[in-house]
Amino acid sequence: MDNNSNGKLIALAIGGAVLMGALFFGSSFLTGYELPAENFSKIATPLQSFMGWFLLIFCASLIIWGLGRMSSRISDKWFLSFPLSIFVIVAVMFVSLEVVWEKGRTTTLDGESIRTVRQLNAFNEGVEDFIAVEELPEGEMPVKEETGPLPVVILTGDELASAEKVFVRNCTKCHAVKAVENALAQYRKKGEAEKIVREMKAVPNSGIRSSDVPTIVNYINSTY
Repeated sequence: MDNNSNGKLIALAIGGAVLMGALFFGSSFLTGYELPAENFSKIATPLQSFMGWFLLIFCASLIIWGLGRMSSRISDKWFLSFPLSIFVIVAVMFVSLEVVWEKGRTTTLDGESIRTVRQLNAFNEGVEDFIAVEELPEGEMPVKEETGPLPVVILTGDELASAEKVFVRNCTKCHAVKAVENALAQYRKKGEAEKIVREMKAVPNSGIRSSDVPTIVNYINSTY
């Protein structure tokens, strides 16, 4: 294949990418696209999304092309071309993921990006400055101050059914409900439903969030 044919193929690829970008950009507004946060750009956000998919396809094509070139030119110098090609491919992907698009995929309404599990856990716990959690020592998490004893609320109807789902989802990881019904009833009679729920929440990997505590407490008070 001569240089003229290569030029045509490159021009076709670039033209196709531009056309796809234009279609993606236009369809994002025709389908009722809404920004994940108010401080995001209406123009840049869909273009960044498209460029992410474009780079994914580009890097995959680069890998296929690089392996094809290596397989066709295997010689006594293949041991140099192989690691060099791998280095170039990894470098391109690293730059695209870590330098160009440094933000995370999960975005809050304030436009902040959640990049780690620790930040996500802190955000779910209601910590306002969840981004700074990475500056804390490993295993240490900021604690949101409690506002005092919860009021006793008796749930009925749909609220009770919704609370039951939260209770079952969180409280059947370590216990069978039937096995602890009598114990829960005793805690409820003593007015210690909140105490036992907070103790369960404090267990590592319990999965109980601060926002789940009132729901579970109200379910116990309403059911047992």
